Amino acid sequence: MKKILNATTLFLVLIAGSLVSTSCTNLSPEKTFEIAALNSNLLSRFGSKEINEKLQSEAQVYDETQKKMIPSTYQDSFKYDITNLETRLKTIQDIPEDEDNKELLQASKDLFTYAIAKQKEGYLSIAKLKDEKASQEQIEKAIEDFDASTQKDIDAKFTKLMNVAQTYVDKHNINAKIGT
Repeated sequence: MKKILNATTLFLVLIAGSLVSTSCTNLSPEKTFEIAALNSNLLSRFGSKEINEKLQSEAQVYDETQKKMIPSTYQDSFKYDITNLETRLKTIQDIPEDEDNKELLQASKDLFTYAIAKQKEGYLSIAKLKDEKASQEQIEKAIEDFDASTQKDIDAKFTKLMNVAQTYVDKHNINAKIGT
């Protein structure tokens, strides 16, 4: 009797595990769209608008032990935000590609990869200027230079994702409004 109960329990655990595994890898078109396209809203203020807003507020990071935001350097605050973007990118990368979602996922990964790399290069150096109490003119010049070197590319990548997302939404009759 105990062997039958153990075998039944093991069987149920295996079924539950396979259901969870299957449901995690076979995302609906709506969920795929949500992860790959809607997360790009995090990048909609990329560049000077986002940098200036962050530099005008208190630098903070989330402290897991205290379960709250705590004061930090601007560099650490920007690193915290970049880490969150990297987590979103990882979620996109974890979606299995197929012929149906390949273009959407690639456009999303391209946008996030570019934005993260440019934030690591530009945002962090600008944050360092702020932490080191550089003049406002130096900071503004660094922000202008950052925008000049990235805005065209980020806009093109964002527009490409929105165009691909619109095609995906139309194909799957997803109730979403895409704005480019």
